[in-house]
Amino acid sequence: MTTNNPTLAQDLLRIHKVITRGLEVGLKKGKDYLRSGFSSPEELRGYSSYIHSFASVLDSHHSGEDLFAFPALRKVLPLAPYSQLATDHRSVEMLLARLPKPITDLSGNQPGEGLNVITDTLAKISEVWYPHIHLEEANFAEEKLNAVLTIDEQKNISAATAKYSQEHSDPPYWVIPFVLFNLDRDERAKMAVNIPPKVMNELVPIVWKDQWSPMKPFLLE
Repeated sequence: MTTNNPTLAQDLLRIHKVITRGLEVGLKKGKDYLRSGFSSPEELRGYSSYIHSFASVLDSHHSGEDLFAFPALRKVLPLAPYSQLATDHRSVEMLLARLPKPITDLSGNQPGEGLNVITDTLAKISEVWYPHIHLEEANFAEEKLNAVLTIDEQKNISAATAKYSQEHSDPPYWVIPFVLFNLDRDERAKMAVNIPPKVMNELVPIVWKDQWSPMKPFLLE
């Protein structure tokens, strides 16, 4: 049964949408740039910021699950495939560790070398990511979680996981716009409920605007 209140399953689906779109846009654009190059230094900065943000958000999301969501869920859903999910997390973590240097290399004399590593790494992450989220979303579907957790219990798990993820995604002037604007307007509004009004009304649109604006071509309106 679907509830009108936000649920842990809905929060999980929402952050998965952010990461999936980031992965798909990053890979497609990376392949395009391998063929045609960057049209301007601004475009290169935007893509570099976008890939950095993707990596930071994905890494902190998985760490938050490992530290908060999965230990709490194991108490009420002990038969979920936690071992496989943890193995997937480790595989993705090792792949993400490859990205910092090629992201830096994009600003060097031969950005194509960085792009080759970035696109290869994103393709390998894709191989793990899609089966992984299918497994998570099937085992932690809304009806399964609602059967064993109250809405308040779900909110507490979501809040602890999200708090950790937000604190360990860096820098905020890139990653918060990355999260918000890889969602459509309806989903963005739901995500924004958990973000302080000052961030939404002042930091993102005004104070941080110049820092994240190069990413705009990769984001949704």
